[in-house]
Amino acid sequence: MSRGLRIVIWLVLAMVGHVAYGQESPVPRRTAEERAMKQTEMLIRDLAISDSVLRDTIYQVHLRYVRRREQARNRQEAVECINRLLAELKCILTPSQYERLQSIPRRDGRVRRAETDSLSPSATPATP
Repeated sequence: MSRGLRIVIWLVLAMVGHVAYGQESPVPRRTAEERAMKQTEMLIRDLAISDSVLRDTIYQVHLRYVRRREQARNRQEAVECINRLLAELKCILTPSQYERLQSIPRRDGRVRRAETDSLSPSATPATP
């Protein structure tokens, strides 16, 4: 292959790569309301909740905490927000429902209790 042809091929590949990289994500970002609704639907399904008042309450709690998490400036604030959400859900749900919530595995297979316990500031071991 001649040197000129190689340069043209590299330029075309660079331009195609640049254009492809500059495209927006094909999946639009969900609004806070959509994210809260999705979380609520999953929780209601997993815990078999049929009470409409409880459903509305859970949605409002999720919406409030989704908005707070969006405003979190770092991971620690986001984790604190999740822990406060779980504490509020503990007050809303029955003990058996909350226990089932704690045992639901996340997408990565870990159980929620392990995540919140290991990430809470009080759970970090003291260094000697």
